[in-house]
Amino acid sequence: MTEFRRASSAVEALERLVTELAGALAAGGEPSAEAREKFVEASSKLKEVLPVADKMRRKCEARAELEAIKAQLREKLPGAPEEAVKVAQELVDAEGEGCDTLMPLLSKAHELESVATYGAKMVEKVLDLLQRFDVASSHLESEFAPKLVDAVAAASAADEARRTEEARVAAEAAAEAQRKAAEEDKKAVAGLLAENEQRLQEQRAKQEAEERQRLEEEEKRRQAEAALQAEEDALIRAEQEGEMRLAEIGPDPACGEALAAMLAAPVGPYRAAVEGLHGMLGGIAAEPEDVRLRVVRVANEGFQQQLGRRPGVWLFLRGVGFEVCSRESLPSGLLASLGLSSGNASDRFLYLREPNMMEAYEEWLTWHERIKGVAGFLHGLERLAFQRTAH
Repeated sequence: MTEFRRASSAVEALERLVTELAGALAAGGEPSAEAREKFVEASSKLKEVLPVADKMRRKCEARAELEAIKAQLREKLPGAPEEAVKVAQELVDAEGEGCDTLMPLLSKAHELESVATYGAKMVEKVLDLLQRFDVASSHLESEFAPKLVDAVAAASAADEARRTEEARVAAEAAAEAQRKAAEEDKKAVAGLLAENEQRLQEQRAKQEAEERQRLEEEEKRRQAEAALQAEEDALIRAEQEGEMRLAEIGPDPACGEALAAMLAAPVGPYRAAVEGLHGMLGGIAAEPEDVRLRVVRVANEGFQQQLGRRPGVWLFLRGVGFEVCSRESLPSGLLASLGLSSGNASDRFLYLREPNMMEAYEEWLTWHERIKGVAGFLHGLERLAFQRTAH
């Protein structure tokens, strides 16, 4: 989740708490326990959001300052170029006329570029979010805090006094229990030898039971490992057979055969596979430029549990266009951008290449329409599966 989305969710939560707090205080009179709880929760949420809001505010201010610096550079450059920073840098590098007056502005622009990471549209969205945050914060601090700070403090003091009393009572009870236990210990001296023998017998029985349990668990683990290895071997064979079938009949028929193989499974696993594939392809169709949605590590346990081990899924993904890639065959820098730069050299990945929209738009459009069509078809299958399981 992006910084903006996290902040937006937090601000929405803060606004909801402020609204609920206003409702709890609407009746007037002494603040209720519910109102105090809402105030504490809202104050906590405010503290949580404040550092993020300050950071986002600094980025917006940096963007505004950067645009002002660019405007000053355009005034000093002949022709008022649009890419003022680039042109100014070239002039300074060439030690052209007036470069001394440009250097301070250029240095400041470079400094601001590292902070002003928001574009113009994002700045508008962030400023709107910050305005909502400021309104909610103002309501909380100016309207509700004067009414509730003392009440919350008093309630906290009362809670502390109650806990202190409970601790005192508990300590007295513990002391009494300890005294009684000491008396019981004195009475039990005569039976210690018999009790010790009984404990030894119980301990031996426990150890024997634990050893039996350990052996049983070890056998279960061995059987599970054997079953998993058999499943892995079956998956490898399925992959190999899928590759051969894909080469024989082509992508679209392969997708059809893969769906037929999934349909042969019980309705529960079939529905889970269709939902998982719809989520993957639907996400790509919605955001084709997000490369994170188009690459998956084959050995990823989450992928294996949801999709990888299900019949037909491998052939379906290959039919859609996912390629089997090693680390070396993936685009340079892709794994580093995804935080997957470290790992086994033998790792395999499923990667869906996106045609270059700028250089081959028709090819990209055909590719994107196919992905959308497959996602839509999966959505229809998902609805049918839901209907079957809902009755």
